Amino acid sequence: MASNIRRTEDLASGLALAALGAAAGAFIVASYPLGTARQLGPGAMPALVALILVVLGGVIAVRGLWEQGHGAGDGAGLDLRAALRPAGLILGAILLFGGLVDWLGVVPASAIAVIGSALASRRTRKREIAALAAVLAVAVPALFVGILGMPLRIWPTLH
Repeated sequence: MASNIRRTEDLASGLALAALGAAAGAFIVASYPLGTARQLGPGAMPALVALILVVLGGVIAVRGLWEQGHGAGDGAGLDLRAALRPAGLILGAILLFGGLVDWLGVVPASAIAVIGSALASRRTRKREIAALAAVLAVAVPALFVGILGMPLRIWPTLH
């Protein structure tokens, strides 16, 4: 039985992203004070990011309902494995970054996260991945360590 959904991968990925944002938002709101408009609390920015994830996931899911598909299987039913692969790889890259940043440092962890998330798309090119990894390997420590003053290790420490 054929489905009326045009891009099942976008629909499933959007719903997964929105669900992730909703779960993270619920945890943040329950765990951290949001503060007031005059003095924001520690949960305000993470809650805003979670809300943005929900909105963007919703937009991606809605686009999946109406945009014309481009590949085999589009509109022919939901292939969960193909649909959740990109979302799973990107989420895995984010979690990998979080797990490696203290151990390896922010520069190698950023490069690994870029490479891991680039695997989510079959259309990325090796040169694009290398260029993005190089740019972010400079930009991430410059922003988070240099500008924001976060106490992150930039490179691994040899003992």
